[in-house]
Amino acid sequence: MAQYLSILKQYWEYSSFRSLQEEIITSLGNGQDTLAVLPTGGGKSLCFQVPTMAKDGICIVISPLIALMQDQVVQLRKRNIKAALITSGMGYRKVDQIYGNCIYGDYKFLYISPERLQNETFLTRVRDMPVSYIAVDEAHCISQWGYDFRPSYLTIYELREIHNVPIIALTATATPKVQQDIITKLELENPNQFVASLHRENLSFHVRETKNKFPKLVEVLQSIGGSSIVYAMSRRKTKLIADELMNQGISATYYHAGLTKESRDERQNDWIVDHKRVMVATNAFGMGIDKANVRSIIHFDVPESMEAYYQEAGRAGRDEQNSIAVLLWNEKDSNRLQQSSGNKFPEEHVLKNILVGIYNYLQINFGDGPGKPHPFSVYQFAKQYNLEARLVYNAVESLVKDGWVELSDAFYSPSKLQFLLTNQELYSFQVNHEEYEQLIKYILRHYGGVIDQNTKIDEKQISKQIQEPVDNVKQKLAYLHKSRVANYYPQNDLPYFNFLRPRPQRDEIYFNKEQLSFLRQRHQDKINTMLTYVQQQEDCRFRFIQAYFGENEQQPCGVCDICLQNKKREQRQNKHQIQLAIISLLQKQSFTFEELNEQIKAPKQQLLSVLQYLKQEERIFQTEQGWQLND
Repeated sequence: MAQYLSILKQYWEYSSFRSLQEEIITSLGNGQDTLAVLPTGGGKSLCFQVPTMAKDGICIVISPLIALMQDQVVQLRKRNIKAALITSGMGYRKVDQIYGNCIYGDYKFLYISPERLQNETFLTRVRDMPVSYIAVDEAHCISQWGYDFRPSYLTIYELREIHNVPIIALTATATPKVQQDIITKLELENPNQFVASLHRENLSFHVRETKNKFPKLVEVLQSIGGSSIVYAMSRRKTKLIADELMNQGISATYYHAGLTKESRDERQNDWIVDHKRVMVATNAFGMGIDKANVRSIIHFDVPESMEAYYQEAGRAGRDEQNSIAVLLWNEKDSNRLQQSSGNKFPEEHVLKNILVGIYNYLQINFGDGPGKPHPFSVYQFAKQYNLEARLVYNAVESLVKDGWVELSDAFYSPSKLQFLLTNQELYSFQVNHEEYEQLIKYILRHYGGVIDQNTKIDEKQISKQIQEPVDNVKQKLAYLHKSRVANYYPQNDLPYFNFLRPRPQRDEIYFNKEQLSFLRQRHQDKINTMLTYVQQQEDCRFRFIQAYFGENEQQPCGVCDICLQNKKREQRQNKHQIQLAIISLLQKQSFTFEELNEQIKAPKQQLLSVLQYLKQEERIFQTEQGWQLND
């Protein structure tokens, strides 16, 4: 532990570990398989980063969230720790260079997405890496009982057949059933399990039923103050809400995956440094955001699962100051959620039509598909085929869960180009297309390797150097792509599609009906739980959440809306009982305050309050002898 503390101080400048971190680090450092369920912001990454720094070799970190992996790699490099990330959009040479660094370059961390485990080159090269640990982030993705099942996670255990090293599985939210599923599917050997308590004294949960949500939202924001995140279900709604808040004099901005990376980064930074008080966002916002002083999380729409809700709500109050999570709801939410199970899992013929459409849209030939990632925009595809974007998104999710495709989360990818012709063929093209000669010559001179591989290019720089408008440059590059002179991939911030099976004939496309039916029912069960949560008026909100996640310490929190209602009800009942007791005593004789207090044994302030109330109602009066009953 002394060594771990020294590493913590040297690289992260902390002098002590948070709750459970020390125990988890010790478990992994002792060579034990480990399952860690820590809340959002609970410091999960340090649980494998510190032991890795204390041991020779490299830690393979598997995560489905590229943005989070990128952030962690950046943070490690800032601390002079060698770390690398492989993503779908990287060229072969770049990936091969990373493999070499991990084998020979004394690197400590390699971050990969789960689909990389199905890449034969990776499986070959990883055998030569000095692997010390395997870390599985977002481990709930391995379970069909979880809320974000990903079939690619089911192959992670095979990595251990290559390197028999300790595995640590980490997640922020997991029911007991999901925890057991993680252990079974990852084939963890007698793992030590660490499940942090959900209890947070500084965070209170409230549900507000209201027909008109926006005035209630404004009321909540005005009553609380401080930094806030407002979650909404659609991109369109985030802008509408942010604009309305600005009209009400509340500083706000909005965020969703459809914005450019530059715009998202700018808006996120404005909120983090408190130039904007409120961030209105879809659930694309929040993962990896390090902002401790968020005073409120407000859900404008009811989420589809308790896991998603608690993870998002838990982003409030990480500085341990009093904070609040408010969920706004009405019957429209109930109707929307009840319809969502059917919409979430489209019928088989719809799935088949969309899969065939995607093959055609991405120009995938029969028998082709696996091995090459394709940037894919749900919205552009939906627009081209005149489909609802939500239907396409849900269909893609079903195709992922059925093992047809992998879809990475969106991440920034710069423009890339690779010429497909030989030097002689390229020269002939320039002779026949003089207007392209200057552009092609400049690229060949200034971008080495563009003949051999996808190479990053900068259209603005090219435009400046050849003195052509940047739009003309992009149009010419697009023509080169269309004419099969080059592969041109413009800068994008899109997810990447990876096909896991060769394209079959239409009549050879089949789906796992049993699994889709199971997932549909599981989704409905989660919706029913959320509706029960918002509609019930008896049980403590936090105790309800604790029970869902299998936590035994289920004492009322005392600060949620239901606990506060119960307190008021008890106070009213107590006051009524005190009133009856006072009247009963005064019917016999007069009593001083001290005598009444001795007889009734109520808190003095409460007794005095009831006496003043009865006096105002002219049911009692006070004399020098004490309190008396009015006739």
